[in-house]
Amino acid sequence: MSTHNTATTLSEPTKFLPVLAEMLVHDIPPEKFADRLGTTINHPAFVLGHCAYYAGVCITMLGGTVEFGEHESELFDMNAECDDESDRYPAKDECMAHFTSRCNEAADYLASCDPLILAGSTDGTSFEGRFSTLGHVAAFMLIGHPSFHLGQISAWRRVAGMGSAT
Repeated sequence: MSTHNTATTLSEPTKFLPVLAEMLVHDIPPEKFADRLGTTINHPAFVLGHCAYYAGVCITMLGGTVEFGEHESELFDMNAECDDESDRYPAKDECMAHFTSRCNEAADYLASCDPLILAGSTDGTSFEGRFSTLGHVAAFMLIGHPSFHLGQISAWRRVAGMGSAT
């Protein structure tokens, strides 16, 4: 498979992630969107913000530029803790819009990448020794990682007493 085909193969599922997210969150009341429900489970506002943040990080790893929000890193990087202060997180509609926008931005950037970028080595990155190319990193960051976290929203739904996503 050529690297260009790799970019297309990765960009299409990345654009589909907001469809999956919408299925999971469409019926969640806005006032519960940043509620851990008395547990330590990640709430939907954290999950979507975290995934959107790392889609942006992926773009920057591939040489692109991203305009991160003022508190985006503080709230959503891998060292951030999901917390019960719901007013720290964007509202439901804002979370979904940002997640959708960032997924589309990442997919569009990926589809336009020079094939040599995706074939580039991970040497010197935090993924060195885990993946051999930046294309592999993009596959993880834009598909594997968000899919794992969308599963957390599915679990959150069960804790909230909600049914499966429709």
